Amino acid sequence: MSASSPLSTRNRPEISPRHGFTESHTENMLRDSVLLGAALSDGLTALILQDGTGTWYRDSSGLSRDQLAALESTLTQEPGTDAEGPLEREGLQMVKTVSLVNGCHQVIGTFCVLSPVPLALSEAQLAGLALLAEHIQTIVKMDQQKLETRAAPRPPAAASFVPGLVHELGSFIFGISANLDAFEARFADLDEVKTYGANIRRSLDRMGAFIVELREYGYPQRLSWSPLEPEPMLREVFEHQRSLAEEKNIDLQIRIDGVLPALQGDREGLRTALARVVDLVLHKEEPGGRVVISVAPGRQGNREAIFGHLDFSFEPFMNIDPARLFEPFYYRVSGLGRLALPGARRVFESHGGTLTAGKGPDGSMRISFMLPSEVAYPLRSATQP
Repeated sequence: MSASSPLSTRNRPEISPRHGFTESHTENMLRDSVLLGAALSDGLTALILQDGTGTWYRDSSGLSRDQLAALESTLTQEPGTDAEGPLEREGLQMVKTVSLVNGCHQVIGTFCVLSPVPLALSEAQLAGLALLAEHIQTIVKMDQQKLETRAAPRPPAAASFVPGLVHELGSFIFGISANLDAFEARFADLDEVKTYGANIRRSLDRMGAFIVELREYGYPQRLSWSPLEPEPMLREVFEHQRSLAEEKNIDLQIRIDGVLPALQGDREGLRTALARVVDLVLHKEEPGGRVVISVAPGRQGNREAIFGHLDFSFEPFMNIDPARLFEPFYYRVSGLGRLALPGARRVFESHGGTLTAGKGPDGSMRISFMLPSEVAYPLRSATQP
């Protein structure tokens, strides 16, 4: 960076970045990242981190308080809504925006390069900024893990405990099954052995099916993590479940209000989870009843999201606590496994969403779900001068 660069004469603005971090070394690493970005690009830089409640961390190199506020306004501004945007009024041009994402591929913030004069970045500079973005994402992830570590003591996380349990149970079943095979072969001429052996094998088969559910619950698989359109997926679930609704004489309806934003995730996993929820409702609904699936776009804080719910009769669930419907082993319905419903909730949560149950309008029951959009908030495309 040359001595004549505008960065060399600007002081750091009096803007506190402390909006969530509790470790000073984490703040220092983020501050160093902002300065490193300025050195790489030879421009003005800013780092803005967001969650569902809004902006929780901000810092810049070379920007005043008003300029940083203008930048935040620009990042959340719909394209084409203002001929002269907030940045232009502050005498700045957007050179480059780099979106920062978390493990669920949701945007958690933006790193920006700006300039008061036209500025073009080389391929080497762009590659350096991409590496810097990965570095910032790692810092945020590490800090979040420290926050979880500082939380109150809790049972082992499913991601670490359940795989071990699955392995041990699988080994046990394999040993019992092998011994049963040998026992049946040794005493094949005894009728009582066949009778009792069949009973034992049915129990082993049920335990094997449970282990499969347990594995899915402990770590929801993301075999095809990619952008997806939610409406075709929802209609596919609807069509798949319509035969069961017709068989039980249930009026199954789907209502999609507006254009749903794109999602990021495992299409098959989400489709299966939604199908399990609808299947539960249809199995419990009385003949002649009505089940309505309503879905619409919305926002969760600064994030675009889709919100949906299923309304159905409350009578079949009269003796259960709706708030506990998706707890492991709390509720089981014929046709679904012991962890099918908790597993469905785990899939939604692994995509950054929610799946809950509660009382609905007019004495009905409602299962509600939310899935965040592919991006957390709209970003104006960076224009090269």
